[in-house]
Amino acid sequence: MTRLRYLKLPLILLAISALERSQLGTLTIQGIHPDILLAASISFGLLEGREVGAVVGFVLGIVADSFAQTPFGVSSLVYLAVGYGAGLIEVTSMPESKFADLVVSLIGGAVGVAFLDGILKILGITTVLSNNLVVAVTVTSLTSGIFTLVIAPILRFLMNIGEGERPPSRRSAGI
Repeated sequence: MTRLRYLKLPLILLAISALERSQLGTLTIQGIHPDILLAASISFGLLEGREVGAVVGFVLGIVADSFAQTPFGVSSLVYLAVGYGAGLIEVTSMPESKFADLVVSLIGGAVGVAFLDGILKILGITTVLSNNLVVAVTVTSLTSGIFTLVIAPILRFLMNIGEGERPPSRRSAGI
């Protein structure tokens, strides 16, 4: 990342956080909020690779933790893992295409919600997720997919990421 891109990243993350807390963030489907912050960490993992996906996931997780009624740090851990995983899967095994990005974001959304619910169950905390896990997984997966298809090109433009400039694959590097 160039220095200018480092300066743009906090502004973009602030805009995504504001979008989450706006009227769009109050939208619910059977009591489940679409998780735009998780979708953003998946998108950054897909666009910039596993390290940026993890850092963005951690930062957006802290934002999510500040508004959630769960122990502080749980969302950060989940978003970090999902952002890192999206970047890792993208650079190691997926072809570069919008369909592959959609598949990774759908799976990442589902894994993120399931991972969050699992951690909360281990901690003995019952939330709306626990009661409507199938709905939560579906809503978050679809949100992640839509976010990736709609917002990823905008992020690509804002962050000056050209097509074909993804992080190098471990396979092509012989690692």
